[in-house]
Amino acid sequence: MNLKTILAGATIMMAAAPCTANASIIVIGKCSSVASPSGCLFLGNINGNDNVFNSNSYKQAELVYNVYNNFVPSAGPNITLNYLFDTNTTAGLINGAGTASGSWATPGYVIDYMAVKAGSYFTLYKVADLSSGSWSTFDIPHGRNAKDLSHIVFFGSEAAAGVPEPATWGMMIAGVGMAGGALRRRRARQQVRFATA
Repeated sequence: MNLKTILAGATIMMAAAPCTANASIIVIGKCSSVASPSGCLFLGNINGNDNVFNSNSYKQAELVYNVYNNFVPSAGPNITLNYLFDTNTTAGLINGAGTASGSWATPGYVIDYMAVKAGSYFTLYKVADLSSGSWSTFDIPHGRNAKDLSHIVFFGSEAAAGVPEPATWGMMIAGVGMAGGALRRRRARQQVRFATA
C-alpha cells in the first residue's frame, strides 16, 4: 500500500465519522472511477434521503466519493447526484427484480448515475446520459452465486423537450398556410344578400 491509498482511506473514514456506524464507505481497491465499467463499490446502503448525516443518504455517498476523488485523482471529476427515484418507491422501472441482472427504462428522464444495491454493498455507475439500459449485481462481492438485487437508485434530470427539426417547422407552416387558404376561399364563395322589403 502506498501513502496516497492510506491517506485516502483515512480521509474517507474521517468524512464518515459524524455519521452512524453503517455509513457509506468506498471499498479501497474496488474503485478506480464511477465512469469505469465496474463503477465504484461502496459498503453500506443508499436511498433518496438528501440529509448528508443520514447513513443511507445519497448525499453522503456523493460526499464520500468526492473526498476520495481529492486523494485519488484517477477517480475523475467530483460528482453531483440529482436524485430522481428508486425501485423501492417507484414501480415499473426495471425488469428482473429479485435476480442478479435485468434491464431498466426511465422514459422522459435522462440518467447520469445509478446505484445498484445488493447485499451489504452498492455500486455507483456513471451512465452516459441514457434513458434505458441493463443492470447487474456482478460487480458486487459475492460467493459463488451473484447476489439478488435489493434496489436501484437513479440520478439525473427530466429529458428536455425537443426542438422541432427544420422539416417539421416547414410542415407546420405549410399546414397553417393551407388552413388559412381554405378559410379565405370559403369567405370568397359566400355572397352578401340583402333583405328586401
